[in-house]
Amino acid sequence: MRWRVILGAALVALSLVMLRFFQLSDASLLWIGLMGGGVLIFALGSKWVLDGVQRLAEFREMWPVFSAAMGVAWLIHAVQIENYASSSVLGKMFGVMTVDATVALLHLSNVPVTASGDILAFGPPSLIGAVEVTPLCGGFLSVLMFIVAFNFVTFEVGKSLGITRLTFLLISGLVVTLMAAILRVFVVTLVGFYWGFDALELAHTYLGYALFLSVASAFWYIALTWNKRLAMPGNPSSIRSSSVS
Repeated sequence: MRWRVILGAALVALSLVMLRFFQLSDASLLWIGLMGGGVLIFALGSKWVLDGVQRLAEFREMWPVFSAAMGVAWLIHAVQIENYASSSVLGKMFGVMTVDATVALLHLSNVPVTASGDILAFGPPSLIGAVEVTPLCGGFLSVLMFIVAFNFVTFEVGKSLGITRLTFLLISGLVVTLMAAILRVFVVTLVGFYWGFDALELAHTYLGYALFLSVASAFWYIALTWNKRLAMPGNPSSIRSSSVS
């Protein structure tokens, strides 16, 4: 039913707007009270979209994963985990790594940039003078969200994968999540370099959502498809698994 897809997309968009306004405001009791509603409408909207769009049929089982990640995104700000991420050793380490990787990518793209701590300064013909890459840009929060989603999903599907495959999925997922965080900072700085501060601010606000959902979709699609193939009757791994149990 097309109306459910349209309404579902509107609910997803509304939930993301609510989350963004929440992140830009203080973690008041009002916003914390709205948290449940924001996650609920995101879960309902994503389920309607995935159920109603034929091309997304392979992703229909993933709406709880996205919903769990959305819940974690609200909780991160509600309990002020950003403060911990900014000041912790891990947060700072992720930030330094992101700065170094971003500078390397910018040099490969022939963008004149120099780094001083977490400040990236640009030369002509840049439309911005400098940007600050804080520890929050370093992917630490994205890694936390991935670990929560990973535990949520593999609680069920992980039973047929085994320790070795689960470890491989965890490590590869963490690497992909970090690469996505670095790619986000790289693209945002490129946008600012070529189109100015207003375009940079727009990309900084919304690119993270699009990139995170795209990367999460691709990763969990591959992971769940792999699990289905392993669980198919006649698969040697499935036979070995069932014979052992």
